[in-house]
Amino acid sequence: MFEVIIGIEIHLQLSTKTKMFSPAKIDFNALPNTTVSYIDLAYPGTLPQVNKQAVINAIKLAKALNMQIDDVLKFDRKNYFYTDLPKGFQITQQFHPIGRNGKLSLNVNGKNKIVEIERIHLEEDTARQHHEGDFTFIDYNRAGIPLIEIVTKPVIHDADTAVKYIETIRQIALSQNISNAKMEQGSLRADINLSLRFKGDKRLGTKVEIKNINTLSNVKTAIEFEIKEQQRKLLANEKIMQCTKRFDEKTQQNILMRLKSDAVDYKYFPEPNIPYIKLSSDLISSAKLAELPWEKEERYKKANINEIYLNRLVNDQKLSQIFDNIDFEDLDKKSKIFFNEFVAYANLNQKHLSEINFNLQDISTSMELLEKGVISGKQLKKLVPLLENNQQNLMQLIKENDLMQISDEKILTNIINKILTPQDKLDYIQNPEKQIRMIVGKVMKETKSKANPVLTNELILKLLK
Repeated sequence: MFEVIIGIEIHLQLSTKTKMFSPAKIDFNALPNTTVSYIDLAYPGTLPQVNKQAVINAIKLAKALNMQIDDVLKFDRKNYFYTDLPKGFQITQQFHPIGRNGKLSLNVNGKNKIVEIERIHLEEDTARQHHEGDFTFIDYNRAGIPLIEIVTKPVIHDADTAVKYIETIRQIALSQNISNAKMEQGSLRADINLSLRFKGDKRLGTKVEIKNINTLSNVKTAIEFEIKEQQRKLLANEKIMQCTKRFDEKTQQNILMRLKSDAVDYKYFPEPNIPYIKLSSDLISSAKLAELPWEKEERYKKANINEIYLNRLVNDQKLSQIFDNIDFEDLDKKSKIFFNEFVAYANLNQKHLSEINFNLQDISTSMELLEKGVISGKQLKKLVPLLENNQQNLMQLIKENDLMQISDEKILTNIINKILTPQDKLDYIQNPEKQIRMIVGKVMKETKSKANPVLTNELILKLLK
């Protein structure tokens, strides 16, 4: 009966050392109001300077989204008064965005969906507000941090596609080192514009905006809740008011913030303190793309990596960098050892693998030793904690901790001969598999699980026949 129409605006904080228009350093751990310049506060006589790295990051994103890139950089003033805006205006790109007319292809529940992207533009972030009782405290450290706003056309029709779109933008940002894209910290903020209309109707319904949703699961919940709410109102012939809402995590509902009676007139005009800047072809071509998420996913799929491991690697840039730098040819086997031993060890210590001081060569060599049968899976599990902060030669470390498998045929044959009895040969005739398992168990007990299991099996078979 109804068609859902969704447009998404994403604000992405950029990973640059300094702010968008000032030399003030960006430090998220700094004390409040300590990384602020006179330019951020619009002191008389100060002039903004455009952050080159922010422009390069925007060009990278535009390329990843197949956009037309404007080779003339132009900025505008957005004028309004609010406590988080020290200048009384925000420098943005209203009339001449750096990127236009992009698209992103998504696989949503096995179906291919195309999301058209209207524009991306550069702007500066506002100050952070902290509400406490009757007081509002303002931290201007965030004021002036570079942002890219990414605006889709109203072409999304369900919550799953919206979530996949935001997730993919996040993956792109991480893969290109554009942003750390942490929703929970506010470096990726998503606003949802949602309306319903009767199927077949070409007119857009009344739009409700849901602001600053901080997790992907909350995006899905907020959209599904709003769809049900608007359906209920339309079926009851109630009027839907154009408004702004926020998602409340405690109640899992969208809460009204303010009504919107008319479009706000921000009195946009060209920024007088920043002249038009011609972007050279050399600068645009220097913004080279690293491997994109879907390219990485395809590479891992070709290697038959388990889907769970594949998704972890595609969604975690730091983890995939470590994985790709481990020298081991069989990616499928490498992924199993990598996750079952090394990532599992990090998880046990409640850390990300990047926070554990492992030598990548030690990881590569230990995988090779496991593959060659020099060490067993159990021995690798004992070895992994010893590799943290290891300064020793790996083979020396293994020998010192008695972690090598016994793979000498003569030694194993002598051990098996001591264990075997005439009855074992008779029992083997009756039930070969059971008897071999029992003898292998005795050998493992005798060798404290250090016997090479494959070689042990082969030798037992040879001696029983």
